[in-house]
Amino acid sequence: MKRLFIDTETTGLSPRFNRTLTVGMVLADVEKDFLNILEEGHVFIKTKPRNLNPEAMKIHGIDLVEHNKVAMDPQEACLEVNRFVDDNDLGQTPLVGHNISFDRGFLNALFDSQEKLCKLHSEHEDTMHMWNKLKRREVVPSTLRSTLMSVSDFFDIDYTKAHDALADCHITARVYREILKLS
Repeated sequence: MKRLFIDTETTGLSPRFNRTLTVGMVLADVEKDFLNILEEGHVFIKTKPRNLNPEAMKIHGIDLVEHNKVAMDPQEACLEVNRFVDDNDLGQTPLVGHNISFDRGFLNALFDSQEKLCKLHSEHEDTMHMWNKLKRREVVPSTLRSTLMSVSDFFDIDYTKAHDALADCHITARVYREILKLS
């Protein structure tokens, strides 16, 4: 089954006050028995150095000056995300993310700020919620945290390149496959 894994890196935790810096997208064919990466996209978005949360910037390690040298304007970034959706015929492909409401909130704010319609499908699955369901069913230890790092560690998935939107999509795709095996 095809799934579009998405992730964002942002200047903070609030879509109202902070901005999206990068959008990662990985299209994959995934089942319990296999994971096949079909296409990927990584969109870098210019932003002004205001309302930056120093902790967020430290976590993902994005140098805003260097980032803005290669990033595109927010309006072009919206077009690029929609182009990825159109080029891969993803209008009806469910999204998957870890704490996907966070990423959707930032994507919605980005598109709203540019008065653009986002073509990403509204149906989604959240690996964090799936993980918590496994904890409630006692399939995995209930004492484990629900962060992407904790879940990745449980499944022995390399997390060293985390906090890069595209890398997080690849990690989430592998986590999703492992969760499917336990569901």
